[in-house]
Amino acid sequence: MSIVLATTRPEALTGFMDGLTKESGQDIDVAPSGAVALEWVAAKKPALVVIDEGLPDHKPLDLVREIMMVSAMTLTAVVTAMSEEEFHEEAEGYGVLMPLPVDPAAQDGVELAKRLSGI
Repeated sequence: MSIVLATTRPEALTGFMDGLTKESGQDIDVAPSGAVALEWVAAKKPALVVIDEGLPDHKPLDLVREIMMVSAMTLTAVVTAMSEEEFHEEAEGYGVLMPLPVDPAAQDGVELAKRLSGI
C-alpha cells in the first residue's frame, strides 16, 4: 500500500503527514501537481491520494474525477475550505474517503489512516 499527497505546501502539512505515516505505517510520496499525482496513480496504483487545495493545474474534485478514471480502486481524501454540507453536495458519488480541514493536523492524519485501514 502506498500514499500520495498532492500539494505545493508539504512543509505546512508535516504534522498531518507524520500522523498519517505513524498510524498507517506507510511512506508518503509528495506530488507537486495534479499531473504528477496522476502519473503516479497510473504507475504505482497507490491505495490513497490526498489532494490539497491550490494545486497549480487541478481543482481538487476535478483531480478526484481523473483519478477515478485512471484507477477506480485508488481512494481519495480532499483538503477543502468547503463546509461539510457543501462538500457532501459537491463530492457526492466520487467516493471521497473524507474531507480534511485546510490546515490538517496530526490527528487528522491519524483519523484518515484509521478510515483507510477500515476499508
